[in-house]
Parts: sequence; structure tokens; C-alpha cells
Amino acid sequence: MSYSGMTTPVKQFYTAASSTLRTLTGGSTVVGGVCMLKGVTVNPGAANCSIKIFEGSDNSGTLRYQFTGGNAAGDMYQEYIAATGIRFDAGMYIEFQSAGGGIGATTSAQVIWQ
Repeated sequence: MSYSGMTTPVKQFYTAASSTLRTLTGGSTVVGGVCMLKGVTVNPGAANCSIKIFEGSDNSGTLRYQFTGGNAAGDMYQEYIAATGIRFDAGMYIEFQSAGGGIGATTSAQVIWQ
């Protein structure tokens, strides 16, 4: 995953529900190969929202990233992952969790990936 020049091929994917990573928000093309998780923004709708990001196209893959938190609606959590990011070999599945406040407590998530 190299590049030249002053721009990078980093992309953003937004979802308001559990979803596989896609090349475009609202698009139909699933990213099924190697990709790097570079950052995550979580928008809680209430306290105790939770998301997990798994390797592959569903939640049966290896768990590679998890966030649980948020104190109230309107809070925002943002994390950038240093260096090259977290490697996924077969795409990503972003799951809004039902435990600990869960799906109703998570408004949306944005994933920055390459």
C-alpha cells in the first residue's frame, strides 16, 4: 500500500447500521480484500454505545477493533490509528452492538480506511 506525491488514497465510509465496508457510502461494492483501518468516529445517541469491527464480511471473523463508551447523546469519539493502521486481509464488518446500550445508543460510525 504505497503511494507517491502529496496525496494519499485514504477513504471514508459512513454507516448508521451494521454493515460490511464498502467503497462508497451507500454504494454496493464491498471491500473484500486487504484494507487498513486508519481511524474511527463514533456518534452515540445515548450513553454506553458500542461497536466492533471484525475481519471479513460478518461477525464470525476475528475481532480487530472495539469501542464501548459515550456518556450521552451528542458526545463524539474519534480515534486515529498510528503508522499504517490495523490490517484486515478480507475486508471489514462494522457491527453496532446490542449489549451495554447497544444499537439504540449508537447513531452512526465513520471508518477511515485505505
